Amino acid sequence: MMRFFYLLLLISFLLTGCVKQEVLEKITISFVCAFDEASDDEIEFTLAVPKFQPGKSGVVSNNLFSKVGHTTRNITELMEMQLNRPIKPGKLSVILIGKDLAAKGLADKLDVILRDAQASRKIYIAIVDGKAKDLLEADFSLNEEKGMFLYHLLDTNIRTGHLPRQNIHDFEYSYLGKGLDPFLPLLTLQQNNRVQISGLALFKGDKYIMSLNEYQMRVMKLLLGNERYGTLETKLENGPYIAVKNIASKVDYQIGEESEKAETKSPKVTINLSLKAEVIDSKGIQLTTQEQQKIKESLEEDLTETGRDLLQLFKKEGIDPLGLGDFDRSKTRKWNEEAWIEEYPTMNIKLNVKVNLTEMGIRK
Repeated sequence: MMRFFYLLLLISFLLTGCVKQEVLEKITISFVCAFDEASDDEIEFTLAVPKFQPGKSGVVSNNLFSKVGHTTRNITELMEMQLNRPIKPGKLSVILIGKDLAAKGLADKLDVILRDAQASRKIYIAIVDGKAKDLLEADFSLNEEKGMFLYHLLDTNIRTGHLPRQNIHDFEYSYLGKGLDPFLPLLTLQQNNRVQISGLALFKGDKYIMSLNEYQMRVMKLLLGNERYGTLETKLENGPYIAVKNIASKVDYQIGEESEKAETKSPKVTINLSLKAEVIDSKGIQLTTQEQQKIKESLEEDLTETGRDLLQLFKKEGIDPLGLGDFDRSKTRKWNEEAWIEEYPTMNIKLNVKVNLTEMGIRK
């Protein structure tokens, strides 16, 4: 028995020795890169390499390296000719893509990363309203490395804010899957060199076609799945704006068939959204039972109107960022993608919203 144990121990040491080691001092690490449109159907690739200040612990800046070419792989090889260490994608956390380039399609731009086994599948992708390189050139992160700043900005707003999750793995699934389309966060560089999540970029296949504003993005996240974070505002009729905190929201999709009396029989989707909320800013008004009812009705009306507008917009553009087709495919035998696409623009999609004000905070 002991001989067997020692044999296993020896094998484990041998296997460990087979793992290819990477010495940090001998490779070029980057946490963020950018893609932009260039002339003659080329792309510009920009890499931000951290630069640590000697003797100043925690102080880091970035050196930017840019090259123009037809393929990402060729560009990186050209870029390595001006670097004294090879580029390794293992630590890449954020990919920025200029809006003009995104409109032409992202599949071939991301292919080299998706094929690389060393690249993380948790990389965040973001579309820049303008040129992605210009955003990287801006001094927006003080003493924090730019890639880590952008990663934490996106990650925090996904976990506790209004930004729906969509990393490179989710994007690949939405792009290659049937019955759904990708979306990505939209970043804007403000005049004071601050980076802001300004909305959501919507795609048809792998091509960017339009964007949602910040409030539309909040409502879309509620329609995508169950949430426990985020703040919503509503304006009372002849009254002030009221802010409520989402304690717990739940969304449920139901697939059925329209009535036989309908001229055309097509799938019918019902979306039920329920929201438990707490009033956190009431502008000093007394939260009587009557006022609470007004807040509830006003919030339900706002969410319903915005949600229905989004559904109409999606159908008009022929995109399905909510993945309703994918949901129907999971519930329907012999699901036909072509039939779904044909029926989707005129499909009867119903949205029901119910708000429950469970708490009024400390002050009643």
